[in-house]
Order: sequence, then structure tokens, then C-alpha cells
Amino acid sequence: MKKKTCVKTFAGLLLLLMLTGCTSAMADPAANLSPPVEEAGRTYAVVFPIVHPFFEPVGKDAEDFGNEYDWDIIIKAPDHADAGLQIKIMDELIEMGVDGIAIGPTDPEALVGVINTALSKGIKVICFETDAPDSDRLGYVGTNNYNAGRHMGYVIGKTLGEQGNILILTGLSTQMSLNERIRGIEEYLMENYPNINILDIRSSEGDAKAAVSMTEALLEMYPDFDAIIGIDATAGPAAVSVWKKQNWRNNNKMIITFDDMPENLQGVRDGYIKAIVSQRQNTWGQGVLLLLNSLVEGREIPDYIDTGSIEITTANIETYLDETSWLEPGGD
Repeated sequence: MKKKTCVKTFAGLLLLLMLTGCTSAMADPAANLSPPVEEAGRTYAVVFPIVHPFFEPVGKDAEDFGNEYDWDIIIKAPDHADAGLQIKIMDELIEMGVDGIAIGPTDPEALVGVINTALSKGIKVICFETDAPDSDRLGYVGTNNYNAGRHMGYVIGKTLGEQGNILILTGLSTQMSLNERIRGIEEYLMENYPNINILDIRSSEGDAKAAVSMTEALLEMYPDFDAIIGIDATAGPAAVSVWKKQNWRNNNKMIITFDDMPENLQGVRDGYIKAIVSQRQNTWGQGVLLLLNSLVEGREIPDYIDTGSIEITTANIETYLDETSWLEPGGD
């Protein structure tokens, strides 16, 4: 292993930790999250909520980083939204006796039992993207989705000029991360923009085709809406496809959505999407492995690492990855 790679890697994790706004065990992160000992032969698994292009860079980052240490990295995900399939994947990983698992639970309540079973077998388990707080998981890294929802509420209010009617399209109805985003939006608008009304909230259950048909149905039911708000990674691309059919480029009917999917970024460039609230998932692949490996090597890790969110518009679309995460005005 090249020492330069190790130093660069550790510096990246320290940056990740510095971005957080609510994390414990942060007094001396260097003491708890030092670079890995060169220990080949370890096996770590990363389990996504669902197969989706959003997670592909996370998986590649994890595999590339694991290769530097000769670790075996297993990437798994159900091909459709099904907590039972995630439980089956977890059972298989437990049977294999992997050293650690990072999971984004499709249904946090349904996964509690199997997460705790893995831990009882000596397997280190952390969550990412979506937490399972009622489990005994050893840590979480990812977006504080309630705060990200409040960020989205701020962007909605600013973009709509403090008044208007919005529609919300979400994905998996059981996914805690998405529900927390919606809760954050609702509460931020109620507190700061009471003249913005949520006309309806619908779920596509994470299905791309269903997201398109649901978007079309919402537009027909509520023709006087001002913006559609995408909560998951399928909503933005679905809305763009519908806007293209309507020839609504640079239209007063706005799309504001989560996640810097390539289709969403192109939608901003082409004038279909007004703004994106993006997670910082580019830090997750390496981050979850460093956290798991720290646990395997007997070190403590922070209970919760919030990697934050960033607003993307035409003004910063080429530079947003270099920006710091959003902090709520007046917040700590």
C-alpha cells in the first residue's frame, strides 16, 4: 500500500466528519478513526435499499477503497423494494460470517431483528443513508434526512417567493429517510412559509415507471400547482420526462427535487429543474468501510455522522461538490 493513498484517505474521512452538524464522539476523531491497519482477508458487505443508479458510485468507491487493503467487498441490494429480500440478503451474509455490514434499511422496523442477529454473531453492523435507530446498530453515516427536509423547505420557500401550491412525490412509503425528509419540509414550511400549501403527497414505491404515471396523474388532478417536489431519486427524472412532453422548459411550473442524479443535473442545465437538494453520498463508500474497520480493530466510532446537503442551481452546478453543507439560518 502506498502511504500517500492512506494519508489522502484519512484526510477525506476527517473532512467528512467536519461536515457534520450533529454527531457524537467528535472530541478527538483522529483517536477513534485512524487509518486502517494493513490487514488483508477481511470481508465487508454494503447492502443498498434497492438497485438504483444513485448507489452505483457508492458501491464503486467502496470496492476501489477495499481493493487498496485487499479486503473482499460484497455489494448487495434487492432488485425491487422489499424488506423481505433485504432480510434474506442479511441472512446470507450472516451465514457467510462476514466481518462487517453497512446497510441502508428499506424498512427500519422490519430490519431490526436481523441487524441484531448479525451483531449477536459478532458481525459489526452500521447503517447508512437510512437509519434503524431501534436496532442495536453501532453507528450511522449519511444524511440527517429531517435536516435535509428542512433544507428543502428553505429552498422551496425561497424559490417560490414565499407563497404557492406544491405537490410532493416520494418513493418507498416505508423508508424512514424519505418520511423524515417530508416531515422536515412540512415543519419548515409551517414555521417559515405558512402561505405555501402542500396539495397532495403521493408515493411511487420507488418504481421509475410508476413515478412517471403518478406525476402525470398529479398534474391532471391539480392543474393550479406551482411546483412539484421530488423526495427520492426516481421523482426528479420522472418529472423531467413529463415536463419534456409538456414542453415546459424554463416554465413557471417548477421542479425542485432531491439528489444529484445525472438526469437531474442535466435537467438543471436544460432548464427543466429549478433546484436540487443533494446529499453528499460521494463520501459514503469509503466512509462506511473505515467505520466498520475501526470497529473490527476495536476502536469506538461516532454514533451518528451527518454528511449534510447542498443546494444545486445553474449558478453552482459545476462547483457544488466543493461547497460546504447547508446550515439552517439561525441554527447552531
